[in-house]
Amino acid sequence: MNLSHISSIIHAAIEQRIFPGAVVLVAKGGQIVHRAAYGGTTYEGEQRVDLTTIYDVASLTKMFTATAALRLVDAGRLELDASVQVYLPQFAAPDVTIRHLFTHTSGIDIRLSTLRELGRGGLLAQVLATMPQRPPGSTVAYSNVNSLLLGEIVSALRGTPLEIALADLVIRPLGLRDTGFCPGPALLPRIAPTEYDTTWRGALVHGSVHDESTAALGGVAGHAGLFSTAEDIGVFCEHWRAMLADCSLGEALLSWELVRQATTNQTAGLAQACGLGWMIDRLNFMGVVPPGSFGHTGFTGPAMVVVPQHDTIVVVMNNRIYPQRGPAVHHAVIAAVVAAASG
Repeated sequence: MNLSHISSIIHAAIEQRIFPGAVVLVAKGGQIVHRAAYGGTTYEGEQRVDLTTIYDVASLTKMFTATAALRLVDAGRLELDASVQVYLPQFAAPDVTIRHLFTHTSGIDIRLSTLRELGRGGLLAQVLATMPQRPPGSTVAYSNVNSLLLGEIVSALRGTPLEIALADLVIRPLGLRDTGFCPGPALLPRIAPTEYDTTWRGALVHGSVHDESTAALGGVAGHAGLFSTAEDIGVFCEHWRAMLADCSLGEALLSWELVRQATTNQTAGLAQACGLGWMIDRLNFMGVVPPGSFGHTGFTGPAMVVVPQHDTIVVVMNNRIYPQRGPAVHHAVIAAVVAAASG
């Protein structure tokens, strides 16, 4: 472990304008060993990043949705190998299962951002009517649509809007104080902006969700929409690490057997390793890690990685798409931080 190297990595990334600032949190064996804020929320230097800076975490939302859905699996309310139609009767594809949604093997290929003008009702109707373009289970193809559908199922089974379901099933039980959808105006000074949207909103996206389809859905969806801090994402990751490490963990959100399934490769023989929601052993943003490492990234920049063999979690919060999106070169930065933290 070379914690001193982490600061050098982040400072270099800021100098190279990979992102204007970041918060990095590393914990080992449940104890925080590195927690630091770097740079600003923009390149103009108007506001410095601190440990309480809130980020739009984009697709990290997917793992909160997955965790909520897994709690329903544990409770016997949701069956992994049941058809999605059991829970969403309007869904057109009878052969797509809940497991396919978790592992991004549904075969449904639809770019949700192209439906942004349809509004919530039109967008959901289009998704529910879409048939798979590939046989379900045959290919891993990461897509927002899988987590969107999973979120709709969680909401339906709970009989509440998704934001309430995730709060009840995940956010409140973990004691997360700064995680939620649609942050109010009082939080705006703490929120890092994302992108100048010149094609649709015609303004800097700041304090509202960046993801276009989630914005069309009212700011809440199973695939994006949460805002959070490094501290809260660290608590989330540490709970997953601890649940996997200790089958008798008190106050665990999930059974150990389901945690084990969620964090091991469920797509053996296919091009990419997926657990139940988690990305497994991904070279692009984890680097060379011990087998069984898992994590997730968000389009806006944030990333979280758990390295069970080293009892380590790594959280890197940033707004790499400010002021405009570009290639995901920040993945190499995340991988370098993971190497420094867990090596």
